[in-house]
Amino acid sequence: MALGRFRVKDAEAPVRFNRAILKSSYGGRLALVVTDEESGTAHRVTVLARRNSGLVTTARRHHYVPRGYLAAFTDSGEKDGQFNVLDVSNGRRFRTSPKNIAVARDFNRVDIDGLPIDALESALAGLDDLAVKAIRNVISRQTFPDAADANTILNLLGLIAVRNPLSRESFNRAREHTLRIIGQLLVSDRALYERHFRRAHEAGDVPKVEMPYEKMKEFIEKDEYEIDFHPEGNSRTEFKVFDGLLPILGRRSWSLLLAPHGGPEFISSDRPVSLIWRDARESPIGFALRETEVFFPLGRHAAFYGVFERPLPEVARLNETQVAAMNTRTLMQADRYVLSAREAFTVRRDGEIREISLRDARFR
Repeated sequence: MALGRFRVKDAEAPVRFNRAILKSSYGGRLALVVTDEESGTAHRVTVLARRNSGLVTTARRHHYVPRGYLAAFTDSGEKDGQFNVLDVSNGRRFRTSPKNIAVARDFNRVDIDGLPIDALESALAGLDDLAVKAIRNVISRQTFPDAADANTILNLLGLIAVRNPLSRESFNRAREHTLRIIGQLLVSDRALYERHFRRAHEAGDVPKVEMPYEKMKEFIEKDEYEIDFHPEGNSRTEFKVFDGLLPILGRRSWSLLLAPHGGPEFISSDRPVSLIWRDARESPIGFALRETEVFFPLGRHAAFYGVFERPLPEVARLNETQVAAMNTRTLMQADRYVLSAREAFTVRRDGEIREISLRDARFR
């Protein structure tokens, strides 16, 4: 499958999510473009890159899983609908709407001259709208999506897989570890430290202040400091990872899985893309590895399933046991919240179908 990548661009040329390029290319308008690399066609969703003013409310609560996607798992299928929620961290059950799930303050924040801090959040809303429309087409027709809708769904799948708080936190821990090692290396030798400090000073990367070697060495060796990573830098890295992931997803064979009529339904979560080994081995895993399976619930009765080998038919209707097995994947992959329109859902454990009740759910 040839995939078109979602890009943010101005009226002239594609740009990346990075401070210098976005700043230089800003022309008062931000647009989201879906490009089909085979046909060269593009569908533009234009979003005003609003300047902050007293008449505009800046969005600070950013959904890393789109509300429109989550709506498919509510009782009404709409954003203002309700679903039952299981908090896997403590077993608490309650009811709420998509507004309160998979949301974090300033997750997509950017600090760039000429752009509001929610410019990226606004741009991604266009992508979300396209993806939700594609998913609703699949749910209503119960047929495998056409090329355009399949491309859109895989773009959404890829972004959700790489852009979530758990992945961001894990990556930031690795970055912090690396930076602390670099700090130790820099203060291991006076000449090395002074040479790099001078270069950073000349490049304007550090303030024009004196920072003697002895003082910096003491500061680093005490290890009494914290390293903060800005959401903008995280987003830049995540989109780079997404660029590499998208063609890998395109090489998989995909099937539409349908839940049985009148039977159990698919559930979702705040981290709905699951990746597992086909033989359930316990070893490091990645989207590019063979003998792995990707599962992504699209709604209460439909899901996407992708493999490299031994694919299922384009459309496969599952039985109750198979739906329970897929729900188990969603449950195990969840960061904190599992979502179900019904007051109970099924999972498969120890070879048996088991029901998890949410009937003690309280409204929230």
